[in-house]
Amino acid sequence: MFDDENAEYLVVINGEEQYSIWPASRDLPAGWTAVGGPRSRKECLDHIERVWTDMRPKSVREAIENAGSLIAQGSRMVLSQLVDADELKAMSPEELRDMLASLDDDVIYGEDGDVIEPNPGAETA
Repeated sequence: MFDDENAEYLVVINGEEQYSIWPASRDLPAGWTAVGGPRSRKECLDHIERVWTDMRPKSVREAIENAGSLIAQGSRMVLSQLVDADELKAMSPEELRDMLASLDDDVIYGEDGDVIEPNPGAETA
């Protein structure tokens, strides 16, 4: 059904922004929306290859983006407790990254990622 080179197909997308092709002669499955009109199988697959550049489902992409934002907010809160605000503003992104890396070196993590205890052997600045 999906390999007939002579049939017309639709490019379809679901709520997770995942793409597929669907025979134009059939009703769309629940949860899928057509993108454009009927075209050849090859044209549909070429279109999908051009536009679907990130294969992760939308919910996964958003979760990762939100986690990164929360980590950045937490990092800024930690830094604001350790460094004067004016000094923090004057730091380059590389200096901030280095400071965070050095803070991370002072902590021991368990297998589950939870902090176990401060690393007693770590040097302090």
